[in-house]
Amino acid sequence: MLNVIRNSIIKFFLFVLPIHIIYVYLKNFLYDKNLISPIKVESKIICIGNISLGGSGKTPLTISVASFLKKKGFSVGVVTRGHGRNNIKNSFFLNDEGWKDAGDEAIILKNNLDLSIPIYVSSDKVLAAKELSSFGCEVVVVDDGFQHRKLYRDIDILLLSPKNQEGKSLSMFPYGTLREPISCLKRSDIVISTKSNLSNNPSSLREDFVLDLNFKNEVLCSGTSKTLGDIMNMKNILSLCAIGDPESFKKSLELINIRTTQHLSFQDHHPFSKKDVAAINKTIDDKKIDNIVCTEKDYVKLKDFKNFINAPLYAIVLEHSLGVQLENEILGRLN
Repeated sequence: MLNVIRNSIIKFFLFVLPIHIIYVYLKNFLYDKNLISPIKVESKIICIGNISLGGSGKTPLTISVASFLKKKGFSVGVVTRGHGRNNIKNSFFLNDEGWKDAGDEAIILKNNLDLSIPIYVSSDKVLAAKELSSFGCEVVVVDDGFQHRKLYRDIDILLLSPKNQEGKSLSMFPYGTLREPISCLKRSDIVISTKSNLSNNPSSLREDFVLDLNFKNEVLCSGTSKTLGDIMNMKNILSLCAIGDPESFKKSLELINIRTTQHLSFQDHHPFSKKDVAAINKTIDDKKIDNIVCTEKDYVKLKDFKNFINAPLYAIVLEHSLGVQLENEILGRLN
């Protein structure tokens, strides 16, 4: 509740005094006119980002790109900010830290990447890139770094989801959902339209590649192993998420024929607590829920409470197939 109140107050003052919008325009002007030069490191830098407030699939694509380059023989490292962790000022190579110390996205990266791919957690992208370069990484993939112009990048990959391409979403926060103006698309080397199968409306913006939203057949679960087919046959399902675009999660479940009875959403990167579990259990009892379906991002946090939640917990896992054309585009630009 305190986080909601705090964010509402911040949003109000930003609406009245949008100083950050002036800052964004000024920063971009200084870099665009070469009045400030980005810092280069020895490694090649691939930045995967967006211009909206979350929900475009940056972390899954980071996993796909890093895994692809690893298979091609590159020594790869990954940078993540570690959103939602206890101490955002800490910088470190990810080892045995949990989500509270490293952030939920860092744990997703660790769970899905080859063990030989080092992950550096830091809000300082330049520091992280230098550390991974010193570690011997030929290529560093930066998860969510499009706005971090202090670091020079060799390839800028920008993601757009359907919600970024219509109406109010085309305005900057707090008037819309953009981090910076839509004109900044021209700064990117590759624009990818993600979650394209969640919308019937053709894109009105630049798109070099299109990626549908797909899921792995195996689901994460707190009990007996299940597949997507098993989840589709379940009844009395509570869908639950704490992500940047909760509406896309609901549409995703509809897309794969998972029928839900009730939906609960929390703020992006929400650190679940015993109080939240009590609220979830109340919903389970009130709505006669038999099963819970969530995202992988939520599962890494909720599994700590699996013995206290009154229904089995399942998580569907995103899967990006880059496609041969996109793979060749990335390799061509690297070389």
